[in-house]
Amino acid sequence: MPSGPTGAQLPGATAFGDTPGSTPEQVTFVLRGRGIAQLQQAVLAGAVGGPQHRLSVSQFAASYGQTSRTIGALTSYLARYGIRSTVLANRLDVQTSGTASAYDRALNVSQKQYRIPGRPGRHGEKPGRTQNVHAPTRAPQLPRDLAQSVTAIFGLSNYAAFQSNVLPQTLPASGAAAAAAPGALPTKAAPVIKPATVAAAVRKTGVISEEECAEITLGLPRDCNLPQDFATQYGLTGVGRGADGTGQTVGIVTFAALDEGSPEYFWQSLSETPQRPRTVTVRNVDGGPSAVDSADSDETDLDVEQAGGVAPGANIVVYQAPNTDLGGIDALFQAAVENTAGSVSMSWANSETLVAWAQATGAAPNGWRDAFDLAFLELAAQGQSTFVASGDFGAYTSYAEPDLMTTNLSVNAFAASPFVTAAGGTTLPFSVELYGSTADVHETLAVPTERAWSSAYLWGPTSRLYELSFQDAAMAFVDGGGGGYSQTQPMPAYQRLVSGSQSFTAVRNLTSTTPKRLAPGLTLPTDWVANPTPAIVHGRATGRAIPDVSADADPETGYLVYSPLYGGIMPVGGTSIVAPQLAGAAATINQANRGRGGFWNPSIYRAAAGRTSPFTALSTTGGGNDNLFYTGTPDMRYNPATGLGTPNLAKLAAVLRR
Repeated sequence: MPSGPTGAQLPGATAFGDTPGSTPEQVTFVLRGRGIAQLQQAVLAGAVGGPQHRLSVSQFAASYGQTSRTIGALTSYLARYGIRSTVLANRLDVQTSGTASAYDRALNVSQKQYRIPGRPGRHGEKPGRTQNVHAPTRAPQLPRDLAQSVTAIFGLSNYAAFQSNVLPQTLPASGAAAAAAPGALPTKAAPVIKPATVAAAVRKTGVISEEECAEITLGLPRDCNLPQDFATQYGLTGVGRGADGTGQTVGIVTFAALDEGSPEYFWQSLSETPQRPRTVTVRNVDGGPSAVDSADSDETDLDVEQAGGVAPGANIVVYQAPNTDLGGIDALFQAAVENTAGSVSMSWANSETLVAWAQATGAAPNGWRDAFDLAFLELAAQGQSTFVASGDFGAYTSYAEPDLMTTNLSVNAFAASPFVTAAGGTTLPFSVELYGSTADVHETLAVPTERAWSSAYLWGPTSRLYELSFQDAAMAFVDGGGGGYSQTQPMPAYQRLVSGSQSFTAVRNLTSTTPKRLAPGLTLPTDWVANPTPAIVHGRATGRAIPDVSADADPETGYLVYSPLYGGIMPVGGTSIVAPQLAGAAATINQANRGRGGFWNPSIYRAAAGRTSPFTALSTTGGGNDNLFYTGTPDMRYNPATGLGTPNLAKLAAVLRR
């Protein structure tokens, strides 16, 4: 049966004993839907899930959920082993609870305890944490008549594989204070800005001026953006008079606990967000995140702060779950069956390469992908606009920790679903004076126009200023907006409407090297050589292209975020910023249009292919507009580094009104 990873599929795992039979566990059975292929085609074409026609939960369950007979057979079988079942209203998600020994007997597995070492942290990044987890020694089995109705089983392993997509600022401060010893590098530990400092600036001017920003961030560039800056930059202020998301709900799917009260403090005291009567509600799915996952609470804090800052009147529901396959699938289905959130944001990643690696070591071919696609499909069919961060490692999502840290081209498996809108990243124009090993060694770094986000623009200056080889400078900064082509999902018809989606131009900034055999039939590169004079290459692709739409995500031009984890305000970036901002924008648009815009992609691609596109396509070619690999092609509407480009949300609102 398709399931989460077995012990053999966990990276570097060492078994240290059997899982005690009395261990309480939660396991979810994702059932196969009926008539799903027809629904998929209808959603991809915009006939279902768009502004004109969407399903209720009961309609979805009646037409596409499993039959009472099938569900009853499964729950009765599990009950023989003392396993209790709860069936969600969509009739596709069966959540169960029991003991490890009960699942061992019911599913013909043997569970063991495994220790997984944390990966070493790269420059300026925290190292991965060691995990002690349980997992089966082989894939689970069900009687044949039951197995044919089950897409996947999640929960037999509690391995935390998902990474958040938030990055602190990287550039050194300007001025003499930035001087460092030869060979030293600026770190990603951006200055923590005390809340009182920001609050004073806001009270003084209503916004943070460039001068005040420079003062409170020790001379860093334009990194004092607040949610209202997103609204101004991308045309949300023109959506409609008084439009602020009132009466709408935004859902946040996350794997770290919200620091309750932090978003309200950010809105009321630090960002001058207009105060509206609205609620922030926490739903703990599958018991909620573990205490260990509190190390990523800044992810959840910023998701809520940004979504709620863009849509000050919208209610927010936080679906927070354990950082596991089980938590991910149940949180998404919970958001779907509640169907209160007109827009949903998810800012976590899991590369397609990691999924392929698990498959190569014994998992069934498509169970994982099909299960998550089913959850995203239900959200889309019900008109819930879902936005997923595309990733923060450019065209190389699997380079992240706790992913495989391989250097092959790869994309975020969640964002690659054709039923979500993938959120990519750009860099806003800025200019900053960089200082090197001595105060008199400096140069100006300037980004003249908005471009695809890529840390490659730092490599040359860093090499020169810090007396480093180009290779060392490049390896210190490997960040960028996630983008590229899926290896498993075919290109949906809506993407084929726009020029540039099936052919691409790329900048070979990095050459992958050092291949290693990671699994039978799976050999992948694990290192790079950086190219000071990269070649331009061209190619064609047939897979789902991501992202769909982009906005500012570069930490150097990023947003202020408050989290108790920081002890104050910190300038951060990442496509984690963009996904909740778009979800907030969708709530504002839904209010202005007096109805859900639904699944965006069919509508926005049709509009982008027309004479008057609501997007600015970032289509210039070269190292001034790439995500470490992909770049634009002149006169093309699609760029794999930035998708359709940056939105004019007022024009997009008119598209979604039809």
